[in-house]
Amino acid sequence: MPLSDVRQKRARRLGPANSIIVTHGLSSFCLGLVFPYTSLYLADKPAVGTGGVALFYGVTGAANLAVAVLLGTGRVRVPRVPLCVTGNLSWFVGYVLLFAADSRLEVCLAAAAIGAGQGCFLAAIIPILNSLVSAEERRSLFARRFAVLNATLAAGSLVAGTLTVLLRPEVIPYFFLVNAAGMLPVAIVVLVTRQSARPEMSQPQNAPAASGRSAQMPTRTLLLVAAPAAGFQLAAYLFGFSQFEATAPLVTVDLMSMPLYTVSLMLALNVLVIVIAQRPVTRLLEPRSELTGLCVTGALWGIGYLAVGVLAWGPPGMRLGGLLAFAVLFALGECAYSCSFHPWLISLVPDEELTRANALANSMMGIGQFAGPAVGVALAVTGDAPTVWLTLALSCTLLTALLALFGSLRSSGLTAGAAARPQESVMGA
Repeated sequence: MPLSDVRQKRARRLGPANSIIVTHGLSSFCLGLVFPYTSLYLADKPAVGTGGVALFYGVTGAANLAVAVLLGTGRVRVPRVPLCVTGNLSWFVGYVLLFAADSRLEVCLAAAAIGAGQGCFLAAIIPILNSLVSAEERRSLFARRFAVLNATLAAGSLVAGTLTVLLRPEVIPYFFLVNAAGMLPVAIVVLVTRQSARPEMSQPQNAPAASGRSAQMPTRTLLLVAAPAAGFQLAAYLFGFSQFEATAPLVTVDLMSMPLYTVSLMLALNVLVIVIAQRPVTRLLEPRSELTGLCVTGALWGIGYLAVGVLAWGPPGMRLGGLLAFAVLFALGECAYSCSFHPWLISLVPDEELTRANALANSMMGIGQFAGPAVGVALAVTGDAPTVWLTLALSCTLLTALLALFGSLRSSGLTAGAAARPQESVMGA
């Protein structure tokens, strides 16, 4: 078959998944419009204030976590496509309510709808995308999704900043309506492409054997199977993502005495590296296991923390170099994470239990996002930047060591099981 025909066939096969990624990128762009201004917008409302801002984020996180727990424990079971569309619509309603909110009660209602929508959507979107591609295409698909979401979120924030300068801050409330509408195309494309999804597999490779796969896996069994991935997700957000988003700006400005624009420079460099390096990193890791990719993530983050921690003792030029090196290494770690984590999670559980397992992972992500900044602030109280960075470096080193140990034990277990099966067959004969 000519190469052009192969490419056209592959493009047709990946068309539905890529359509979802494109519309998800559009929603991420719309989210970027409100991302820098949500706190300011709510705080400026006389009946809401800074207390209302805290309520908004608290209720959003609680609603997201509640949905994730209900789905993960199997208390609520909804097919992935209706679950995704429900999440999209709840997100839409939440941001429309937030646009019109004039009291803390209204803000809390909007936050509950937004958080529940996020919980539903995040639990469903990974199983939906997985159902549209082959096992060999998973890593490149999730890597591409991660790069698109990062680039579009940054682009949305940049456009929002430009519009507030050109059209005055009075335009900010309308960003929330645009963000609400931005989720609707995702729902439409998910509904249109649902016929392209492959039938649910009874059991993926590497999933533990069990009878009665049509029945719901007991929650305790699912927790045991998905625990490694859920634990990694918790650690990744506790010591990784939340530290880059919340702690790094605080330490950069307050403890390292760097100008405020350094934070913007780090964020821009981080997104740029993700967009440029995502494909090469994915290709480099594709021949290797997902666990190897996650070990690379932990190692790169640890090296980044170590570099900025050591250079934090130096003069301003060295401190700036350390921060920029940290932004680059953290971005490379994110590239390794994006093409490894969800494929690893998918390999651990039966296809029909993926929504529950993904919801459990999302619940750990929510806890990490909530607790991570508190960990960073507690370290920052020491008043010493190297202490903050080097403690985080140690945390990532321990995470990488635990992952490597888990991978080694798992490989030993699989090898022992494979060696035992022929002996059992001989004895049975």
